[in-house]
Amino acid sequence: MLRLGILGLGEGRSTMSAALNSPKWELKKICDLNEELCRQRAEEFNFPNYTTRYQDLLDDPEIDVIGIYTPDKWHATHVKMALSHGKHVVCTKPFIDDPGEASAILQLCGTTGKRVFVGQSSRFFEPMKRQRKDYEAGLIGELITIEAYYHADHRWFLEKGWSLENSFKWLYGGLSHPVDFIRWYLPDIEEVMGYGMLSANGKKGGLHHADTMHFIFRAMDGRVARVSGAYTGPVQPVVRD
Repeated sequence: MLRLGILGLGEGRSTMSAALNSPKWELKKICDLNEELCRQRAEEFNFPNYTTRYQDLLDDPEIDVIGIYTPDKWHATHVKMALSHGKHVVCTKPFIDDPGEASAILQLCGTTGKRVFVGQSSRFFEPMKRQRKDYEAGLIGELITIEAYYHADHRWFLEKGWSLENSFKWLYGGLSHPVDFIRWYLPDIEEVMGYGMLSANGKKGGLHHADTMHFIFRAMDGRVARVSGAYTGPVQPVVRD
């Protein structure tokens, strides 16, 4: 059984719930800068062991793994701190928003012997798992092309203060899901082109970067795929058999 600490109790709520209901995990301690949110989670799950100091998780010898669910811009810093204190890491996507941090994290993994897992959940949703199983069994047939999208009215997300900072990008936080599907079926992508724009709703909400994007991918074998993302406006319902 692995012993878990969770940093960030907004996005980390679902992992907290899962850990408390899993025979493979023991939740040891939770942490958030917002003490009121800590109290809410403690009451919701009847789990009183919380702290507002990340250092308390890092210094706890009974914690094997730290789950990181902080704002995107802090992921690299918090991951490196966890590795440096001898903890394995589960980090929500987007893993890092600066590729320049990758080499330092890889080096820490090598020197500490600790592992990093990125919590990219979409591949594990039941419809996607079943589709992949059918594809691998040959039931769908030969793969010709892929179309993936993530369209959602996420204006509610703008209530999170950090979403309005210059560091926040839907390109990472949203489009990473459908892009991952593309790379699941066509891993050898060699060329990408596309456009992004900031919608009127996004501007009104205070966003700094594109909230509407369309991209084309080309794999080394010549097959193409398309991915689309739109996050700050109403979407039409999709009805299928």
